Amino acid sequence: MNVTDPTASGTTTATDPTVTATGTTATGTAATAPAADGGPGAPAPAPGADPFAPSTGAVRVFAGTGLVLLVGAFLVTVVLMLRQSYAGDGAPGPLRELAMWSLSLSGLVGLWAMCLPGDAVGHRVRPGAVFVQYALMAGGPLLAAFDPS
Repeated sequence: MNVTDPTASGTTTATDPTVTATGTTATGTAATAPAADGGPGAPAPAPGADPFAPSTGAVRVFAGTGLVLLVGAFLVTVVLMLRQSYAGDGAPGPLRELAMWSLSLSGLVGLWAMCLPGDAVGHRVRPGAVFVQYALMAGGPLLAAFDPS
């Protein structure tokens, strides 16, 4: 950037990219483009927004991971129910339906959290849905394990 030294005779010009002067304006793409790293050209965050909140993409990855883990939780639940069936009177206990409902609702909530467009729900709703997904996923095997039979 060319900066005119006001203390000199008015004709001296210094070329230094690190020099900044007050009262001058920068032109070009670097001056008009917002900084991607949250620097001085970046837009200000919305009031009340958490600057440390995970991005929508990261929350979607956690929702997708929960759907993959749901397969394992389903297998553990089925194994627990079969063990109770063979060990007891030939039928699993009364909480077997709740365990299966918990797993199915976990899948639906996970799909909802992963597939809904970014502007369809608020940012706090999506991480909350992923938390509910994981809680319901853990509830299936726990209900099957503590099922009195």
